[in-house]
Amino acid sequence: MKKLKINACLEPMDEWTYETYVSDYLFENVSIEESLDNITIDGCKFSKCQFKDCSFSFIECMDLIFDHCEFENVHFNQCSLSRVHFISCRISGVEISQSLNQDVLIQLCKGHYCDFGGSTFKDCLFDTNDFTGSGFIQCDFKQSSFCKCVLNLTEWFNTELKKLDFSSCGIENIAVSSDKLTGVVVNSSQALEFVKLLGIVVKD
Repeated sequence: MKKLKINACLEPMDEWTYETYVSDYLFENVSIEESLDNITIDGCKFSKCQFKDCSFSFIECMDLIFDHCEFENVHFNQCSLSRVHFISCRISGVEISQSLNQDVLIQLCKGHYCDFGGSTFKDCLFDTNDFTGSGFIQCDFKQSSFCKCVLNLTEWFNTELKKLDFSSCGIENIAVSSDKLTGVVVNSSQALEFVKLLGIVVKD
């Protein structure tokens, strides 16, 4: 894979150039509208940047921080994200599909209607996010956790929920595969929600 360098003289809306990458680079208040594939992006921090109409395919992302960034119509397809942090970002509608995510942190983000379909998450933390209406279909979670997230109206079809702890999250009207519920961790009030999913009628 080629590595990525963004020129020091970059102004908003300029194109990215492909050269040898200089690590630990900060990009602030930059607007990016560029589709990329088959490259490596390593050691960058993006602060208050806007990503719009971007499609990233077969991208390897390592040691990246997205801080207070906005994503609009952005797609990560068949990518590898390692040690990537999304902090206080607007990621609504973002697609991270068929991708490998390891040591990824998503924290304090607004992520309505995201699509994480077919992705693997290993040692990832989802902390205090709003994922209302998002899809986690056919995902694989390994040593990953959700803390204080809004998961209302989310879809989890064909996703193994074993050892996932939803006890601090909102899970109203989620959709799951009943044969994948074994081992999910919920609180006592949430248990009634899952009873409904199994078609059981509770009569007081």
